[in-house]
Amino acid sequence: MPTIRLSTKEVQVDDTIYVFDVVQVADRFEACVAMVDAEHCAIDHPPVSKRPAPESASAAAGDAPSA
Repeated sequence: MPTIRLSTKEVQVDDTIYVFDVVQVADRFEACVAMVDAEHCAIDHPPVSKRPAPESASAAAGDAPSA
């Protein structure tokens, strides 16, 4: 499953941003998501919080006009 690394401690999967308190846990979560689903990885490598990704940011990235 594709991920977007927003910062050293934030990983976006689809429309959810997972926030971690330790960089190494975020690294393990991101590696896990490459092999299985995010829900399973969140159990093995729990985030401190998660939030919905803003739709405008995703839409803006996909709708940006090419120069």
